Amino acid sequence: MDISANHFMALFRKFAPFRKMNFNHFSYFLIISLLFATSCTEDETIEPEAKAEVAIFINEIFASGEDWIELYNALETSQNIGGYVLSDDSNAYSLPAGTTIPASGFLVVLCNDLGTGLNANFKLSGDGEAISLESADGTLIDNVTYPNLDNGQSYARFPDGSDFWEITGTTTQGESNGDDSAPAINSISREPLVPALNEEVIITAELISTTAVSSLSLFYQFNDGSFSEVVMSYQSGTAYTGTIPGMATEGRVAYYVEAIGTNGLSTFKPATAPENLEDYLLNTDPLPQLVINEFMASNNTCCPDTDSGEEEFNDWIEIHNTGTTAVNIAGMYLSDDKDDPFGDKISSDDTDATTIPAGGYLVLWADGSTDQGALHLNFSLSADGEDIGLFYIDGRTIDTYTYEAQEEDISWGRTTDGGTTWAAMENPTPGQTNN
Repeated sequence: MDISANHFMALFRKFAPFRKMNFNHFSYFLIISLLFATSCTEDETIEPEAKAEVAIFINEIFASGEDWIELYNALETSQNIGGYVLSDDSNAYSLPAGTTIPASGFLVVLCNDLGTGLNANFKLSGDGEAISLESADGTLIDNVTYPNLDNGQSYARFPDGSDFWEITGTTTQGESNGDDSAPAINSISREPLVPALNEEVIITAELISTTAVSSLSLFYQFNDGSFSEVVMSYQSGTAYTGTIPGMATEGRVAYYVEAIGTNGLSTFKPATAPENLEDYLLNTDPLPQLVINEFMASNNTCCPDTDSGEEEFNDWIEIHNTGTTAVNIAGMYLSDDKDDPFGDKISSDDTDATTIPAGGYLVLWADGSTDQGALHLNFSLSADGEDIGLFYIDGRTIDTYTYEAQEEDISWGRTTDGGTTWAAMENPTPGQTNN
């Protein structure tokens, strides 16, 4: 502690009566030290600033579909939060005037880009991001950074308004999260990805945590028959596995996983099972005679796409039918990852558009705008180089190609239709022969 001149003089005056007494130097030092300590206790004590009571919480977040944020009022009186601002990493939305949350109640704000009423002007990222809530005067009320969320999962406080967050597969939009959650299944996968007849398939379920897990079960059915149950075995980390036996005939195998906690609560993967299921096809059809024949990954002025009503210059992929019969590619898959045979399922809404005549060509637009029709894909191509893959309805590979960096308005194609030699094409020929 610093001693001011005035403080020191006050101590000196207190010490003055003792100077006439016969004390040695140590005694003087002891006396003045005691006086100093007494003086310090006379100083005012600085009390820590009291924190305002937190009443409104970001209570649950759903970011894998129809996104929403749930707010919770922890007080026993309704709260007016008109003018409060919800924000994500890049957008902010003010709640309408007069918006209230009932006592000990909940309010759900949909995150759908609409920007009106209880519809925020942004969507949430399934990969995780920061969410904050501020009062109308800019005071931070609550904030949270949520992690990557898989389909059907939410990020929620247990219990409502607490400091404990957990990923859960049991969403409670507009309702209490309860005191405990069901075990959350992060993902399920299968090996092999594209099974053959009579081949066993191993299903692996990865949990968020194995704490308080009672059991995991795999349920599967063949050709819409009754479900069979397989108790899954713990492997290591957060992984459990179960095996679907090989099937001797063609058909569809559908499956889901259920996790049950020690609290009796359960969750499913897919989250909406058994209404919606994971599946794979066992198929022995001969693969169609189709090839990836030409593509453009940097379309600036070359080849316009007018499906939106305006000219757009999007990436495109040309498929060539080298066979002698027409092929409808609806239900097949195109992907920008040769190791992901189920990238984008080609729409079955317009069979005329997706049918390639014998010896014919079909151009699909890789623009991420599937709302523009059956010939629009949910991905775009990288001009820096990547894969293009065409896969059959069961995931078997029809054709793949890995390309390197591309030049603007120059396509890359087979020098002869269906041939093995590829080259840059300064005069692109989408929907036409390369010969």
